[in-house]
Amino acid sequence: MAARVKKQGNYVGETRKQLREGYGKYIYSNSFYTYEGEWRDGKKHGHGKLLMKDGSYYEGEFIHGEIAGHGTRYWSHNKNTYSGQFENGELEGHGVMTYADSSRYEGAFQRNKREGHGELTDADGGIYEGSFHNNKRHGDGQQTYANGDRYIGDWINGQRQGSGEMHFQDTSLYDGQWRNDMFNGEGTYIGVSGMSYEGIWINGRPAIEADRLVFVGEPVIELVQGTTFNVAVETRNAEGELVEDNGREIQIIAGFRHYTPSEGTPLFNLIEDIEEKPTPTPYGYDVVNYPLTEVNNMKLDERPPSPGGNKSIGNIGDSSSAEVNLEEEGEDVVTEDKPIEGEATENPEIREPPKEETTGETATLPPEGKPMDVPVPLDGDQPEGEGQASMPMEVPEQETPVPPPVNTHRSDEGKTSFQDLILPSAPQGYIPFTILDQLEEELRPKSRGKTTNLVAALRLGAKVGRSIDNENVDPTKLDTKENAKIDARLAKQRREKTYGDERFARPGEYVVMAQDVTNPPFLGRTLQPAYMLIKVTNALEKLKPTTKKSKSSTKRSKTNVDKS
Repeated sequence: MAARVKKQGNYVGETRKQLREGYGKYIYSNSFYTYEGEWRDGKKHGHGKLLMKDGSYYEGEFIHGEIAGHGTRYWSHNKNTYSGQFENGELEGHGVMTYADSSRYEGAFQRNKREGHGELTDADGGIYEGSFHNNKRHGDGQQTYANGDRYIGDWINGQRQGSGEMHFQDTSLYDGQWRNDMFNGEGTYIGVSGMSYEGIWINGRPAIEADRLVFVGEPVIELVQGTTFNVAVETRNAEGELVEDNGREIQIIAGFRHYTPSEGTPLFNLIEDIEEKPTPTPYGYDVVNYPLTEVNNMKLDERPPSPGGNKSIGNIGDSSSAEVNLEEEGEDVVTEDKPIEGEATENPEIREPPKEETTGETATLPPEGKPMDVPVPLDGDQPEGEGQASMPMEVPEQETPVPPPVNTHRSDEGKTSFQDLILPSAPQGYIPFTILDQLEEELRPKSRGKTTNLVAALRLGAKVGRSIDNENVDPTKLDTKENAKIDARLAKQRREKTYGDERFARPGEYVVMAQDVTNPPFLGRTLQPAYMLIKVTNALEKLKPTTKKSKSSTKRSKTNVDKS
């Protein structure tokens, strides 16, 4: 008997034997649900659509009045959409859930939850493929994150827990135990920087972790110019214990004290424009970078005679440059066994140096680094050739490149060392030295020193054969050419006394720093730097033993001049 279309209460559609049969639409008494689709024996059966008043719906298969088979479910309150298998109105079997945030799950469902194997694509593009339990990642699975990191291992309740490997996008690797989504337990980490750690981890960090670099040995090293030195560096924790990490990149550099010139001077304005900023130190002052290199990086003619050991450099410099010594605190200082030129002895032989003939038109340059004499007027209005004295002028040396810095080293079981280090000469125009030179020039007396006048007096006395103590003569106005030469030698000796062998760092205090330059920093942390002091002494002073003559000795010398 064919079904007939009939309106029966809230139902409009086909019926048979007073039962809904075929296609029809039914509005439930509560008016929240409306079903339109196929019916059998008065029940929803076949394909149909159950529409809810809030906009949610199910469209798909019905069996004996229940949602079962394949269908599509939409929830208006969260905008999620599911397409897949159903049983007794619940998500059951294989299906695809598309979430409002564009994330997507495809896999097994059980009682409306993700359960079993599936693939979840997060809103940010991350993808997990593996086991699920109670809607969460659980069991064995692989997660590829949006940034390229990839985890392969165990999961419990949505967290990485158990054993697993994390392959980071930068090629770093962790292989070991996990708990609460962090490194916990035994594990090995190999960083892209080359550093590695193997041992116990606690909440994502090594159980024993270094936080600083430390120089091993004395905090202060005293050495002579041009002496090589060695340093050892260790990685330690806050308790001072050695941490045996491997592959940490350590750099060693040097610095010299930063001085600020007087405000308003050209140097002050120059420093304001310099990009390099001073580095603070624990010694109460800031430093700026100073060259530090390995002795093998230096040119052969610039190397100390005995490199490779913490010893004095031996014979450095030219001892002949010490003909006249500077006066010290009321006492005349002269080189041992080398009297001042012109000083009388028991049988003095005073010889004038031969005069060189010059045409005044051309000059031959002396060997590199040696001074040459050029005429300098002593009185502003004197004609050429009169009242002139020779003033030594240093021939400018060619600027030499700064030696390369010390190569970085890698830690091995928390240790590393740097061998045959040396402080070379400063680069041309090194700002701290320029400032010091300016300050020294400002403090230096403008008048000639007592030593210069005494030497001039002794020379004059030797020439005329008598003492000039009782003569009403100003020695500074006699023999101006000789005085100019004495001034030059004194200036050279003063420079040697102050700066020593200028192939190497000036005498003074230098700061050596060890820095953690691991890149990227190991687990995002950089160790605190280590500091030590290097006190450099004058090499030429060490090589020139001097004796101090008492004032009575000086008087006896003058008496000998009178007698002669």
